[in-house]
Amino acid sequence: MEIRRGTAADEAACRALWGYCFERPGDPFFEWYFSRVYRPEETLVGLEGGRAACALHLRPYTLSVRGKTVPADYIVGVASHPAARGRGLARALLAGAFRASRAAGKPVDILMPSDASFYYPLGFAFYAHQWEREAEPARLAALGRRAVKAGAAEGPDDWALLAGIYRAHTAGRSGFTVRSEAGWRRRIEGQLREGYIAVVYDEDGPAGYLFYGIDGRTLTASEMAWASEAGRRGLYAYMAGHIGSVDLCRWYEPLDDRSYLFWADGAEHTYIRNRTFPYMTARVTDPAAAFTGLPAPESGGVSFRLDDGTLPELAGAYTLRAADGRLTAVSGGAPSFRLTPAGAAHLLFGALSADDLFRYGEAAWFTGDGAARDEALRFLRGNFPLLRNWLNEWY
Repeated sequence: MEIRRGTAADEAACRALWGYCFERPGDPFFEWYFSRVYRPEETLVGLEGGRAACALHLRPYTLSVRGKTVPADYIVGVASHPAARGRGLARALLAGAFRASRAAGKPVDILMPSDASFYYPLGFAFYAHQWEREAEPARLAALGRRAVKAGAAEGPDDWALLAGIYRAHTAGRSGFTVRSEAGWRRRIEGQLREGYIAVVYDEDGPAGYLFYGIDGRTLTASEMAWASEAGRRGLYAYMAGHIGSVDLCRWYEPLDDRSYLFWADGAEHTYIRNRTFPYMTARVTDPAAAFTGLPAPESGGVSFRLDDGTLPELAGAYTLRAADGRLTAVSGGAPSFRLTPAGAAHLLFGALSADDLFRYGEAAWFTGDGAARDEALRFLRGNFPLLRNWLNEWY
């Protein structure tokens, strides 16, 4: 199979594959995506006999990882023609995507999986989950508090209003996207094609926003962010205000949220239904570039061997060193432990602690020297603490 970047001549094939596997032509999102978001050069196409057998889209983003901005590709729309399935072509195409991202200076790829078991063997690892919460509006009203003012974002020109709330919401978090003005404008435009954007205010100004739609008798909020607890409570009250017009409200919040400790009786399961929503996976495509520049409060260094069957060119030893409060990562060294590609992603994003990497088999010691292990763990624990990851990008 030939794998290459898409060209203008591939648009019809990319549309056909997307339409077969996802939204159909004529669907509002399909038409908006291919008219406003799609770029041929941001696709990767797998060709057999000169025809597109599979394709994926590489959406460019910038992530904030441990306070460092990291360019990344968000892989969406992985689609194979039915006649091409079951022969490993999609796996080969994804490996090609990793290489394309690395060549473009993007050391990380992210992907929201429909079936994570397909992506695990390729080195993807979950780093961001959310709470998916549901409640009847009357029940949700018990958590809400009417905002000082409520309004709506009416178009892309309101982007700065939402961006300020987003900055406050993501403060102290990691793994989220750094949204540009152009990104905000596209996002608002896309949301208003399918639904609404509410904004609530507290005494200090804009305090929360809600991207939502209503389908039948269900209100679903695909993104909510708040700058204060009053903003969050105001958003609850806004959703609860749909009593009589909807039977169910569904919304998403960061997995680290602990507000339920202050809810009535502290027993959210009695009226708020929760489930974890596995949201985003990550794949390291260039370990040296991904780790270089991260904050490093603990001095010293450590070497590991990366075992990478999908990208054998990445397999080998790497050394991490801390100097002047920053990490540098280079190829080579005498490794004291080995690391899987998923382990590298978990370490980078802080989804697992250093101890958990060994506990769950994503890392394994080479050395039996207790002192050497203790020193390596000191370095890893100090420089790679667990993080409060949050991300909310759907395409």
